[in-house]
Amino acid sequence: MASLEESPLPMLLGHLGKSEPEKIQQEPFLNQVRLFYASAAGDPVNVKSLLEEKADVNYKDHNARTALHSVCGCKSAGAKETARLLLRHKANVNAIDNAGMSPMDIAVKVQNLSIQRLLEDRGVELQASLEQKGRESAWLLKASELKLRKQLGTTLKSTVHLADWHGTEVVVKSVKMERRRMLTHVSKSASLCKSLGVDAEQPEQIFEEHLEDEEDEDIKRACEEELLREIELVASFRHPDLVLFLGACLDPGQPVMFVTEYMPKGDVERYMAQMRDKKQVAYYCPPLSQTVGWCCAIARALAFLHKFPVLHRDLKPMNLLLTSTLDVKVSDFGTGRLVSKTSAAVTEVTSALTMGTVGTFSYTAPEMMRSPHYNEKVDIYAFALIMYFLSSGKTPFYYIHPQDLVELYAAGEEPRPDASDCHTAFRGLVSKCWAAKPDDRPSAEEVLRTLHEINAGVSCCSTM
Repeated sequence: MASLEESPLPMLLGHLGKSEPEKIQQEPFLNQVRLFYASAAGDPVNVKSLLEEKADVNYKDHNARTALHSVCGCKSAGAKETARLLLRHKANVNAIDNAGMSPMDIAVKVQNLSIQRLLEDRGVELQASLEQKGRESAWLLKASELKLRKQLGTTLKSTVHLADWHGTEVVVKSVKMERRRMLTHVSKSASLCKSLGVDAEQPEQIFEEHLEDEEDEDIKRACEEELLREIELVASFRHPDLVLFLGACLDPGQPVMFVTEYMPKGDVERYMAQMRDKKQVAYYCPPLSQTVGWCCAIARALAFLHKFPVLHRDLKPMNLLLTSTLDVKVSDFGTGRLVSKTSAAVTEVTSALTMGTVGTFSYTAPEMMRSPHYNEKVDIYAFALIMYFLSSGKTPFYYIHPQDLVELYAAGEEPRPDASDCHTAFRGLVSKCWAAKPDDRPSAEEVLRTLHEINAGVSCCSTM
């Protein structure tokens, strides 16, 4: 590409054919133009030099864009370092151009993940950037579009309600500690009002005794951040074996609400327990063909996610939901993470994937307990234990207390369930998927190929 001096730009600016004093006066302006060029190209060397020459880091062009706007649309190798340099020289992270876009809006639009993280560290609110993304992708919803019905479930962090959305049943997930505010902003069905002890004619009236006490503000913010991260992640992909993301409510001053399709048959763990009680057996296993079908769906979902690449990090039967026809879909990306596709960046990103309380102990890979460095094979390990559960009917490590399991992993031991509990068709695959060394575990695509072979064998036997 031609350099700035070789391009026609200086002539257009009147740089040529001018007297020496006029050239001197134009030099600062040209440095601003050079800063825009270097930033747009992700050129940290020239950006550093120009900033040292006192180029104005917050200078705006005729579209009111700054150099930071320019680099946020760049995906070259030097873009991240260029953005870091601009921020170090106090670039305005909240500058708005004539189109109403901030640097974060541009980074979100072009999916420039590494620069998004830099901007967030400088105080840019994730919610504001998601609003822009939601408007562009048409998934931004209004609370007034939803009518809450019964509560489907609750965890330490979130509350899940069934709701009506333009005549369609959907699921609304919100931060548990924001439930009071959510109920005052969203219309409620008569049955929900009755369960809350609220007058259906005055649904805005919420009785305090039916709702949670105020909680620590820091904890609430952390829960909101996790929900926003989940929205940011699931809004970036679609797959038929993942629970469908429909949109989110991100109205300023109102609780964040995450909306997905409704899965009427609940989760796999609950389904297995119901079938066990119904059939009055100690352990219930679905028919082999159904087990293989479910495992194929999970493997397809993982193959897609790992190519994206996304780590789920909390794969378990409770996060596998069932449609009305008992098809399974993967859900809950609250602890999921998008990682860089370049090997160098994977080390950098995965170093931040610290276990802490991520995941569920019975389905968590040992390496997640021992080190902050791991890869997509943690999902393959969890999948192995899901296959064990489905084909044996037994909860993995039901005979070990979760804390004792953590201590065993910390001590370097590698306990595993007994693969012989599984159907013979699954034993070899399960053993490979929970191998002690992550590199010895197959990829999701390899698992899917093996499952197809198992499925062919099942089909062949059923026709004989």
